[in-house]
Amino acid sequence: MYKADLTLDHLCRRCHGFSLVELMVAMVITLILLAGIGQIYLSSKKSFTIQDTLGHQQENARYAVEVIAQDVRRSSYWGGNADIGLISGTEGMVTGAESCNNDNKWGRMLERPIYGQNNTNNNYTGCIPNSDYLNSDILVIRYQAPWEVGSNTTPNYCDSNPPSSYCSDGQPAPPSNCNRLYLRSALTASGDALGRIFKGKDACNVTNDIDLDSSTSPEPSERVAELVSHAYYIGPSGSTCRGDVVPSLFRESLNKDGLPEAEEIATGVEKFEVQYGEDTDADRSVDTYVDANSVTDWGEVIAVRYWLLTRAECKETGYTNDTTYTLAGVPYSPNDSYRRQLYGTTVMLRNR
Repeated sequence: MYKADLTLDHLCRRCHGFSLVELMVAMVITLILLAGIGQIYLSSKKSFTIQDTLGHQQENARYAVEVIAQDVRRSSYWGGNADIGLISGTEGMVTGAESCNNDNKWGRMLERPIYGQNNTNNNYTGCIPNSDYLNSDILVIRYQAPWEVGSNTTPNYCDSNPPSSYCSDGQPAPPSNCNRLYLRSALTASGDALGRIFKGKDACNVTNDIDLDSSTSPEPSERVAELVSHAYYIGPSGSTCRGDVVPSLFRESLNKDGLPEAEEIATGVEKFEVQYGEDTDADRSVDTYVDANSVTDWGEVIAVRYWLLTRAECKETGYTNDTTYTLAGVPYSPNDSYRRQLYGTTVMLRNR
């Protein structure tokens, strides 16, 4: 009994907890470890946010650059109409100074398949209000759409999809309320390229017919497609981040009524600058690149060079952007907390 008590007493003397000092040391070590883990998490999250922001900017910029490039390459394409002076129709071609007055005349200015304005909205307030325009260049492009009206189905000139059919014998006329603009073109036996501009509802009007061979209708060489007019510019997206407006690349396009209508192309595009390559000696090579207000003859423009500066939608805490970006030879130093990326390319006009 005595020995057992001694053994138990001896063991209990060794059964004690942490001291206050040991507990405090353990808590300090734990806090240090938690702080390190938290720092790693925050650093990883910040890195992910930055990469996600840059990736979003790259995606939008590449899409915008390619959309504009495709349009530039298609400019001046009139379905074989090398001489726009041979284009007529119930609508016909509009000549004179460039303007945009919220009517279908803007879409019929075929003399200006390529046109621009340098950091001004003059002549375009009719369809791009000043409240929808942020200081940027405006690039205008016109051509006949690459999708052609089919010849074996019922006409549907008002559909938002590629329209279908000519007005061949036995087929019904298109809806009478359709005002979308179309261009019918054909080559004559003598090599003349004829064209007719008309609204969808007037597709079967005899004025818009190209009668090369009265035994066939439509003519075998005829091509009918939508008339395309686009005007690219920078405007407010309608969304904000911490009170700041998010800019976007917009373009005016012709709707089913033949009127200009704004559509957003890419969010987060802050700057859009354009220069035009002029061939002044007709040797099919660019002699000089100039801004829109320095172009003396738009018929001599054979290339377009443009820049897009993308911007993150929100400011980044702890980051200062002190980079200087050069667009069209003009430096831009924002000195704020937005991350940005600059993109630029040069596109040759194929149909001059």
